[in-house]
Amino acid sequence: MIVRLAVSSDFDGIDVCVACAFDKTAEAKLIRRLRADNDVLFEYVAELAGRVIGHVMVSELTLNPDPELQCGGIAPLSVLPAQQAAGVGSRLMEAVLAESRSIGLDALFLLGDPAYYQRFGFQVTEVTSDYPAAYFQAYEVNYGCLLNVTAKAHYAAAFSSLG
Repeated sequence: MIVRLAVSSDFDGIDVCVACAFDKTAEAKLIRRLRADNDVLFEYVAELAGRVIGHVMVSELTLNPDPELQCGGIAPLSVLPAQQAAGVGSRLMEAVLAESRSIGLDALFLLGDPAYYQRFGFQVTEVTSDYPAAYFQAYEVNYGCLLNVTAKAHYAAAFSSLG
């Protein structure tokens, strides 16, 4: 398996992977809209035998009031059902964390199962959002950057059309 930055020739394979992973097309539409709106910071694919088997996207996320932090929102993370529980998601998350350090992000946010994401260092955060607090988590790429930050996280506009 190869994990690498996505390129435009991967987009059709990404759509298939995401639709299969979620058993619907809303997340694939979200990804296309984020690209069209230029809200994507980066995206990675996991490839096996020339086929996209996993994908993760990091898009712009802002905090209000703005504490002048560069943040990203991780969503969606997708792995083909036949490849789940084989470490694909973990490899994609490791790539996200490395890339986030490389480009100088301060913090990452996601909505997901704390039992899964805590292994990467994500924790339920005091930063608020429009999502259930028990599942909204943060990872400080720049350790301590969220200390004493009172703010609300706002995902890119495309997320409001997800449904």
